[in-house]
Amino acid sequence: MIREWKKKDVKELTELLEEKPVIGITSMYKIPGPQLQDMRKDLHGKADIRMSRKTLMMRAIEEADRNGIDKLKDKLEGEAAFVFTDMNPFKLYSYLKENKSSAPAKAGDIAPNDIVIKEGGTGIDPGPAIGKLQNAGLKTSIDDGEIKIVKESKVVEQGETISKEVAGALKMLGMEPMEIGLSLKVVWEDGNVFNPDDLDIDVDEYKEDIKLSYQRALNLSINAGYVTEENIKLLISKAWSESKALALESGYPTKENIGDLLRMTQEKTKSLKSKVEEVS
Repeated sequence: MIREWKKKDVKELTELLEEKPVIGITSMYKIPGPQLQDMRKDLHGKADIRMSRKTLMMRAIEEADRNGIDKLKDKLEGEAAFVFTDMNPFKLYSYLKENKSSAPAKAGDIAPNDIVIKEGGTGIDPGPAIGKLQNAGLKTSIDDGEIKIVKESKVVEQGETISKEVAGALKMLGMEPMEIGLSLKVVWEDGNVFNPDDLDIDVDEYKEDIKLSYQRALNLSINAGYVTEENIKLLISKAWSESKALALESGYPTKENIGDLLRMTQEKTKSLKSKVEEVS
C-alpha cells in the first residue's frame, strides 16, 4: 500500500509541474545543508526548490499533463531537485551562476575547471610544506625566507578527480577552486528543453550583437530603398539631400536652393573674371 506522504508528494509535484511556466532540474551534489538553506532563502520569491525520492519525482513527471515535460526524466540521475520559477530560462541560469560561492577542494571532488597554480611566492615558511607541495606535482624553491613556486603548473584538469595531495596543497595556498551552488542540468519552458550550453551566454556581448545586426539591417534597407517604420524618416531625409544636390548640380532653381545657386554663380563669375584678367 502506498503511504499517504508519497501520494501527497506526487500530487504536489505534479501540480507544480503543470502550473509553473519554467521548470529546471538541478544537481544537489555535495551541497552542504547550511548552504542549501541559505540558497532557499536567497531564492525566496524567485524560485522554489523541491526535492523528493527519485521514484516519486519520476512519477510526478509521468502524471503531469504538459507538452514535452517527459524530457526531464533523463536528467533525474544522481542527487537531483526540481526548480520551479517564473523567470525565463536564461535569467534563471544566469542568476544561479552568479550566486555560486567558492569553497576549498576535498579529496575525491571533481574539478569544475582546470586548476592552475601560478609561479611566484606563496608566503609559506620553509619546512614540511615543501614536501607536501612537491607531492602535489609542484616545483618549488626557497626564496627570501618563503617557499616559491618556480613554474606554473596545471595540477588538475576540468572533470578530473582531485587527489588528497592536491587538495592539501590547494588548502595551504589558500585556493578555493570548488563552486557551491545550484547547477542546472536542463530547463523546460513551453514544450522546449534547454541544456546548460544553450543558456550560458554573455548577455553584454549578445546585446552588442543585436545592436550591430540592427544597424546593418537598417543600413541595408536604406541603401536598397526598402521602406519600413524604422527607416522612413531617414529615407525621406536621404531623398531630400540627394534631390537638393541634383538640383544644384543641374542648375535647376527652386525656392529651397536659389540662394545656393546664386552663390555658386557668383563664385563662378569671380573665377572667370580672374582668369580673363590673367589672359589680358
